[in-house]
Amino acid sequence: MKGMFIVAWEGTPPHDKDEWTAILREVLAGELGSYRVVFHRAARGFRFELEWRDDGRTGDAELVANSPASVAYNIYVNLAGSGKELDPSWRPWREADAATGASSSPAAPPTPRSAGTRTTRGR
Repeated sequence: MKGMFIVAWEGTPPHDKDEWTAILREVLAGELGSYRVVFHRAARGFRFELEWRDDGRTGDAELVANSPASVAYNIYVNLAGSGKELDPSWRPWREADAATGASSSPAAPPTPRSAGTRTTRGR
């Protein structure tokens, strides 16, 4: 069975929804499993919910490289980087981490540093 994804919008979708779908197709192409992405409009832009289902390709010999948090991060970054109308104050990977028990996977998204803060270490 091949992985697939479903995209849905609660309410009116954006006029360029085909572009959104193409971006999701590219981001999810290498992921194992099937995904359901549901967008809904918030006060400051769109947010989404992400659902993953095993498609039978993950077995004992397989390593799932990306956690739900890193997949959510990749979706957000690619959509935002393409100028899509996402809520700029929302961080979906934090919600995904909370839902899965704060993944410590090395594939999890990096924690952004505060601007202007440098760490120096003495020798």
